[in-house]
Amino acid sequence: MSQTIEQCLRDLGWAIVPIEGTSMEPLLQAGRCQAQVAASDGTPFQKGDVVLYRRASGALVLHRIMGVETDGTYLLCGDHQWKPLERVRQEQILAAAQGFFRKGRYIDDNTAWYRVYKRIWNGNLMIRRCCLAILRGFEKKL
Repeated sequence: MSQTIEQCLRDLGWAIVPIEGTSMEPLLQAGRCQAQVAASDGTPFQKGDVVLYRRASGALVLHRIMGVETDGTYLLCGDHQWKPLERVRQEQILAAAQGFFRKGRYIDDNTAWYRVYKRIWNGNLMIRRCCLAILRGFEKKL
């Protein structure tokens, strides 16, 4: 799968990436959502951007930038986590998300509820932790 994504990024400059795992919930759910990503042109990324990067293991991962260090490395974290997990260099980032396909609809940065979600979700990791605890409580009741 990663070879196909990388080939599309090289040939077309963009790719559709299926979501796997739970790290980007509640926004993106495995098997039900996809991200549209555009190849990186070397321009620095910003806090809140969702990027596709390559881990040292070779795995491709889609996570959100939570901060930028003074040395230019990025702190990344999945939306379903509350601690920045990885420090990633610019050269590890292959692409940035332009939008998402969720529940049959396309969402981009101009979608009003996504702008609110991004502001709240990135504003404070303690708020995120509390929201995730509440969501987990609702899931257990269902």
